[in-house]
Amino acid sequence: MFLCLGHAVGQQPVPGIQSGVVTGDPRPEGVEPPVPVSADPAEVPDMLAIPRFEEAPAVAPPVPSVRALPVGEEEAGPVDIPKELQGEQPAILRAEPMATEADVEEAVPEKDSTLKKMDTLGVDASEAPVTASEVRAQAPPENPGQVGSSVLTRTEARTFTFAIPAPRGQILDRNGYPLAQNKVAYYAAITFPFLGSEVSDAEVLRYAGERMVHVNNTLGTDWDLAGKAVIDHYRHRRWVPLTFSSVLTDSEVDELNRQKMEGLTLHPVYLRHYPQNKTLSHVVGYVGKRPPRTTGPIVNDEDLWGPAIGVDGLEQTFDAELKGTPGRVNVVFEGDGTKVKEEVLSRPRPGFNIVTSIDLEMQKICEELLAANMKRGAMVVMDVRNGDVMAMASFPQFDPNDFIPAITQDKYAVLVNDPAKPLFPRAFRGTYPAASTFKVVSALGFLESGYITANDLYPCPNAWSVGNLVMRNWNKNGEGSMNVVGALTRSCNTWFYEVSTRAGADSMSYMATRLGLGEKSGLPLKEADGFIPNNRYWADKYGYLMSDGEEAVMSIGQGKVEVTPLQVARMMAAVGNGSQVLKPRLVLQVQDINHELERTFPVEVANNLNVDSHSLKAVQRGLYDVVNAGNGTGKQAYHKITVSGKTGTGQWNVALKQNISWFAGYFPSKNPIYSFSVIYEGDPGEVVSGGKTSAPVVGAFLEQYLNEENYNKVRERAEGIAAEQGEEEEPASYRDFQPTTSIFREGEVPPGQDPAAMPPVQEQVAQPQPLQENNGGLFKIFKRKR
Repeated sequence: MFLCLGHAVGQQPVPGIQSGVVTGDPRPEGVEPPVPVSADPAEVPDMLAIPRFEEAPAVAPPVPSVRALPVGEEEAGPVDIPKELQGEQPAILRAEPMATEADVEEAVPEKDSTLKKMDTLGVDASEAPVTASEVRAQAPPENPGQVGSSVLTRTEARTFTFAIPAPRGQILDRNGYPLAQNKVAYYAAITFPFLGSEVSDAEVLRYAGERMVHVNNTLGTDWDLAGKAVIDHYRHRRWVPLTFSSVLTDSEVDELNRQKMEGLTLHPVYLRHYPQNKTLSHVVGYVGKRPPRTTGPIVNDEDLWGPAIGVDGLEQTFDAELKGTPGRVNVVFEGDGTKVKEEVLSRPRPGFNIVTSIDLEMQKICEELLAANMKRGAMVVMDVRNGDVMAMASFPQFDPNDFIPAITQDKYAVLVNDPAKPLFPRAFRGTYPAASTFKVVSALGFLESGYITANDLYPCPNAWSVGNLVMRNWNKNGEGSMNVVGALTRSCNTWFYEVSTRAGADSMSYMATRLGLGEKSGLPLKEADGFIPNNRYWADKYGYLMSDGEEAVMSIGQGKVEVTPLQVARMMAAVGNGSQVLKPRLVLQVQDINHELERTFPVEVANNLNVDSHSLKAVQRGLYDVVNAGNGTGKQAYHKITVSGKTGTGQWNVALKQNISWFAGYFPSKNPIYSFSVIYEGDPGEVVSGGKTSAPVVGAFLEQYLNEENYNKVRERAEGIAAEQGEEEEPASYRDFQPTTSIFREGEVPPGQDPAAMPPVQEQVAQPQPLQENNGGLFKIFKRKR
């Protein structure tokens, strides 16, 4: 028999109960108490309804208490999963780093250093550098060319056709701010004249070395080249400049223009430049991976300089669109190396511009908050209505300009060996336990399986046992019985343990897959899959279906559950819009240099959500109460725009006692526009919690981003959606959401008797309850007998 609870005659009201949950004051600090409401059900507001913007959170009228137990502090750390249920621990940061094949500046072997060989050549540094005419004068006389012959028949004259690399297209944010562009840069280079057909290697080295010494003395640098590279270049490629410096600064260019010398030139090239420096570095990526220094004879149509090649991020994904079409130039050289003719055969055509969905203002706020509030972590913001990725920040970051044109060995070593791993794109390539954010999945799966309804009460004790194992709640005190809204609001682990053993693992894994967890989202970047376990996997790997304990661990997002911050933000977007799981959209358009559209990327729906509206409303109300009810675990993210979300705190590296915390959700709560997810990587031994280390980041983000202009934009969009949907005030339906069923009491309530007076079952350690054979409409689909 089930116990039915309602407005029984003669029952005394117990204050502080919201949505069928035994709680304290449901208002966040600073929110004025609402106007008292009538106890008449016809006039009571719908407790599933979400208030709009600045409206005070709706407070339920008094209903009878159901074994009210003390409510402790908000979650202050993860629960310890029994070792028997931990399974295989995932490696920390199971993600591929960026810059695995970075262009690193080549080191010159000391034994082959041109500068070192200057001493053995007997060069007097106080003397003026040797000129080409002086070198030729010391050489044996040469047999002159045939009288009247043209320049093209002379032995040392040459005609070459070169490819001119095109300017690479820009990468822009959604408002046109540049994220990647080009600039003209200069290198110091040696232009060898003809030094004589019998010139010795020593003379070639001296000619090049004196010019390098001149530049180093002028600029205070120590640039060098391998002697073999110098000699090979002269013998085969002396008609094109031999660069030996790093990219010159503007002041260095000016100084060398004042200190000109024969055989020394400034060689111009197009270089990639990232004007936002570290901002969005993991998403934009960088270019490099150029072919090594070209050697051997010059061949027609070879590049005048090495073109940029996308190595990672959007630079790599859209490399074909960005690189453009090279031009061609024909160049004629006289026998002494003088260029006598240059004819442009075709001009280079710049690459296409890539317009991203990123809002640079939002991105910078996210990155600044991550830097100020954590050592390692990530934050993602998505548009709930179209899947646009508005911000995707991973911290710490790196500066892609360091890789242009090549990173120094010292800088590269610092990045690779940094324990904070700045080269890891945590937001989309790092996989983590979903922790309690997964309770959104579990709750929807339970409701959709037919095993529970939004009205069913289950206890939230401080511990729960399965076999000889005890699994605990984060709160050391029991919290009484609650429905699904209360379980989400209070993030009660033991509630989910119990219900998971009834609905089964497949109810959760099926819902997780529908919400896009554990699989690549389709982002045009290298992203991680994550993993969602199910009974088929368990049977194939272990030979049996998931046990009650393993299902319980899964229900709170631990064990083998692995997701990325992007996937969690996508999941929250689906819950927020209530109808569709969208493919994240990172690129909006591809444009040519004249801003004409070459290609557009439409909104794509991965799949329809297709969940019962009442189930969805119950979960949405739970997420609303997490932030806006006084007893919610995410109240530090409170904002007048109204925020819905879910905290999470999980074990990550058990051996090091290193844990993570989450806060994910959407805003506004009514007709949401943006979803978000924040993950915080704790240090070994550090106490973290979603409510204390992640939720405040979202609260600070809303305070910074939602200035008057942005606040009004968000509000107008939300109101526009309401108008399009013809939204009207919903009729009062509080009775639809009152707790009416409890599986932990037997017998009908006698008229006039307080249900709290009935003897409760023992709560401090609850055990899995026996299955009801006919309970749940989808029982045979989701739950299989072991």
